[in-house]
Amino acid sequence: MSRPNESTVLFDALGPKGRRNSNIASVVSAVVLLGLLALAGVQLAAEGFFEQSRWANPLDILVVQTTWVPAILDTLLAFALGSVLALLLGVIIGFGRISQFAPTRWLSAGYVQFFRAVPLVLLIWITFTIDGRFGFTTDVLGWSNDARRLTFLVLGLGIYNGAILAEILRAGVAALPPGQAMAGYAIGLRHGQVQRLVVLPQVVRNMLPAVLAQLVILLKDTSLGYVITYPELLHSASIVGRDYGNSFLQALVIAAFIYFVLAYVLSKLVVVAERRLRKKTAAPLARVQQVEAAAVTD
Repeated sequence: MSRPNESTVLFDALGPKGRRNSNIASVVSAVVLLGLLALAGVQLAAEGFFEQSRWANPLDILVVQTTWVPAILDTLLAFALGSVLALLLGVIIGFGRISQFAPTRWLSAGYVQFFRAVPLVLLIWITFTIDGRFGFTTDVLGWSNDARRLTFLVLGLGIYNGAILAEILRAGVAALPPGQAMAGYAIGLRHGQVQRLVVLPQVVRNMLPAVLAQLVILLKDTSLGYVITYPELLHSASIVGRDYGNSFLQALVIAAFIYFVLAYVLSKLVVVAERRLRKKTAAPLARVQQVEAAAVTD
């Protein structure tokens, strides 16, 4: 254990005066924050925000069964499909960014730079509008309007977040010590095998926190289905608020709480997956490190 006056990796440890000032700033910040929350609570109470009648309608059992539950399922469906597409595109484009072939690197870099710069809501709206103009999904494929809305929301989520995940993967590979790949080459693995068997397991484990953060963002971005009237949580909350005009803010608060619960559960699932992945990859990585050490010694 480090002593209070020892330096840490990121910054020098605070001395007695610095710790005292930090404690004072923390207390002042807490008092200010509590004061603002109390002021907001007083204002909301004056507007009748906490009245039971204004919460009863959005939380009515019939409303929960016919609106909230389907909205949660539709949100999770869009999130699941969008996550799968984003992860697939992220892996493909990410490895394209570090490919040995220059045209593949250029195309992958162009994809990442373009779709990272285009706002997601604009991407969803443009593709949905173009399809509506030409009627490809409805006239040619015969899809229903609900399937059409889901498709273009998932496409937008997958394409946009795939570009972000590709850059995360590229950065993770770049941060990996080169000796890991060299050890794979030393035992006779080809480039593709090194990337798949040596590099990817370590990169996946190291970039899980960043991937989790991006998946949480993707979950929240399902709310952009509102612009194409996809029946996700935000759209359903607006319907509840419209039907019960005095409960509009309450419906939004309920939707925000549901988003929080979903994101919290997602974070716990990823922590479990990270622990299992660490146990699964510990032995192979140890063998690779032994080969790397032997190669350096020779």
